[in-house]
Amino acid sequence: MASRFPHTEVAPSDGTVCSPKALAEAVAELVRIPSVDPLVFGPKAAEGGEAGEQAMAHHLAARFEDLGASEVVLDEAGPGRPNVYAVFPGRTDRLVVIDTHTDTVGVEDMTDPPFDGRIEDDRVWGRGALDTKATTGVLLSLLAAWQAEGRRPDPTVLAVGSVGEEQSGFLGALRFRRWATERGLEIDEMVVAEPTGLAPIHGHKGGVGVLVTTIGRAAHSAVPERGVNAVEAMAPVLTAMGVEHDRLQTAKPSTEVGHGTLSVTMISGGTGGNVIPDRCSIVVTRRTVPGEDPDEVYEQIAQVARTASPVPVEVVTLLTSALDGKKGFAAFYQPADTALARRLAHLAGTAPAVAPYGSNALFYGGLARELVLFGPGSIDDAHAPTEWVTIADLVRTARALDAWLTAA
Repeated sequence: MASRFPHTEVAPSDGTVCSPKALAEAVAELVRIPSVDPLVFGPKAAEGGEAGEQAMAHHLAARFEDLGASEVVLDEAGPGRPNVYAVFPGRTDRLVVIDTHTDTVGVEDMTDPPFDGRIEDDRVWGRGALDTKATTGVLLSLLAAWQAEGRRPDPTVLAVGSVGEEQSGFLGALRFRRWATERGLEIDEMVVAEPTGLAPIHGHKGGVGVLVTTIGRAAHSAVPERGVNAVEAMAPVLTAMGVEHDRLQTAKPSTEVGHGTLSVTMISGGTGGNVIPDRCSIVVTRRTVPGEDPDEVYEQIAQVARTASPVPVEVVTLLTSALDGKKGFAAFYQPADTALARRLAHLAGTAPAVAPYGSNALFYGGLARELVLFGPGSIDDAHAPTEWVTIADLVRTARALDAWLTAA
């Protein structure tokens, strides 16, 4: 049967696995399918269609079926938010997983058309072109090339399109982990797609989020002595949080991931200009490093707040892990010298590295024997008012993934 999704120049003339044109067109096609995370869906996003990842999941499911998957599953991670899984049998029963997230960040601040997917200046433009439709498009192009040439990958490949990575609490990663565990999958190697400059990322920070509220007593501002000012009470807490961040920087890092960090990222309080405020709240964001327990980090932050505040404080966790119930997420870390990290670094001409940001890998610990983040482009260019990926990086990604997946 003829392909429902034709792409030109699957087999390039220069001997590489996919032509630059085919790679660019594959990514551009995905960019034109809006998949903005519903939590950041606004008027500009609405011009492109409905919120969420559903259209992308159904598109990928159809593509995977067309490209010869032995099994395609649409798995609801939430209402109208399906993950998509596709199995491509290999020459061996070794199992590798490539996880790309189907949602994107919002587009309301974009200065470029967010979903036009234009190919210009040797780049593909639009929201998601880099993060992470680039890797998805490369994978689709590789599958098309293998199909056209009658080839199969060496390992069995499980392609995963997961929802909710950007804003929805890693909804899709949690659901995929449960699905894989229920099936008893034994995963040898796993790649989580992120913009890493094609360096295999073998570790990154986790996170703890805390809401700290000072409790005062309201009064008329004409008689402030009758009240207890919760905003003023927060001042020494803010200072103490800064001191705690500085203390973290003096500790000897246990791994290449480095030090933990602490930032106060939001503050609110008061009800009017003539009222002594009875409540003031801050959001404290703590990035955890390998070896730190999220519950212990939470208690450290709570103790800092209670010791510094001259009034009672309330402390509430903002992040609870659905995996183990802890008050936050432990960092992801594997040694840099795993076979997967070394192999991908060699193929891409890079070196294993660590990163300061988070990813789906926070929820995949122990799911695969070896796990890294890997993908084209720089994280510095993601989530920006313009988004793009270079075609040259798509070509480099295709060569690396093809060599990794087809070498016996």
